[in-house]
Amino acid sequence: MIRTLSKVLLLLVWLVPATSLTASAQEPNGLAATLSPRILFVTSGGYWEKTGEEAGSQQRGYYRLIAVRGEDNRSLVELQHIALTPDGPQLMESSAIEEINSLGAYVTDIRPEDSTGAAAQQGFGAYIYLKTAPNVVEPETWALYVDQFGDVQVEQSSN
Repeated sequence: MIRTLSKVLLLLVWLVPATSLTASAQEPNGLAATLSPRILFVTSGGYWEKTGEEAGSQQRGYYRLIAVRGEDNRSLVELQHIALTPDGPQLMESSAIEEINSLGAYVTDIRPEDSTGAAAQQGFGAYIYLKTAPNVVEPETWALYVDQFGDVQVEQSSN
């Protein structure tokens, strides 16, 4: 049941603001005003490419990692593939990060592995800082990696 509620919440988070984006799509300030207050953290980076029959033509884009405050105030994390199109960025795919979401944790920060803005190879990496209880002093660090093939690995960091 919690899993279903999580999916419904995430769908609403992205659909509700989308209905009001058309009038303000060209104004960055207007876009910021339409974001849901449930969005806690967003980071983006890396890149992906698809070529050949699978994509119909060459597609290229970047990754975006989002933490959203759930109904119970715990955090839900989604990894998205954003395509770079002639009309601007377009959401291609979004998937829940179950390794994090199943913890019922509170995300306190998300940081990209590389902040230079120029990825040398396909993929993406980010660190997710979270607490499994509100009274925990130091957050745990989890690493999320997407390799050049699009495979996602999530693991607790040892340091």
